[in-house]
Amino acid sequence: MGLPADLLEAFEAFCRVPEVLVASDFDGVLAPFVADPMQARALDGTLEDLTALADLPRTHTAVVSGRDLDVLTTLTDLPAGSRVTRIGSHGAQSSRDDTDDALSEDQSALLERLTTDLHGVIDRHPGVRLEFKPKATVLHTRGEDQAVADAAVTSALEVAGRHTGVTVLRGKDVVEMSVVTADKGTALMALRDEVGAAAVAYFGDDVTDEHAFEVMGDADISVKVGPGESAARYRLDSPGDVAEALATLRRQRAGQAT
Repeated sequence: MGLPADLLEAFEAFCRVPEVLVASDFDGVLAPFVADPMQARALDGTLEDLTALADLPRTHTAVVSGRDLDVLTTLTDLPAGSRVTRIGSHGAQSSRDDTDDALSEDQSALLERLTTDLHGVIDRHPGVRLEFKPKATVLHTRGEDQAVADAAVTSALEVAGRHTGVTVLRGKDVVEMSVVTADKGTALMALRDEVGAAAVAYFGDDVTDEHAFEVMGDADISVKVGPGESAARYRLDSPGDVAEALATLRRQRAGQAT
């Protein structure tokens, strides 16, 4: 069927910009959803295209995810020193950041109290799961009965609300409760400023990607993958379409670089 004509036209203009950043969410965008999140893998060609783009002059790429940075690096299998930036935990972690990002004593104590209370939530709602990150605890409800999932989310939000200093991010079948403030939009704009990009193309599917879409400008390309309301300017149906889009960007950008 091919990519939408308006998106192809936007790609042509984007590839003529001297310095650009191409970034994408991982789950549901580069990688189709699977029952076991640790078995998620990017579609063939997607990470290769991001790598090839990053090797072009004045072209930068990134994978931006809610996943913990170490997990994201494992799932992408990008080599040490890859020019594809990995941003994890909704912007709280970055492969470009060599500084010590350890929590303060107060933050560590807060995360411990929060996690203890969240264990009570999963005890009351069997089947839901907790994921533990360096700066957050995440409630996962994927695959559970909707009534159980809704009740667990309500309980988790009540727990988070009792702890001052906890930031809540809700995504598809997940609620992330963090003791630091971070979101994909802030992380994407910080990376844009760091590399000096004049335009950004970003692909995302989740409600947490809306933070990125909402801060993107007129010269940028925001692409929502899948159904649902969105602030994104363009729409694709599936990760397969994203694979085609990245291959197209790679060809067009390479043509401009020659």
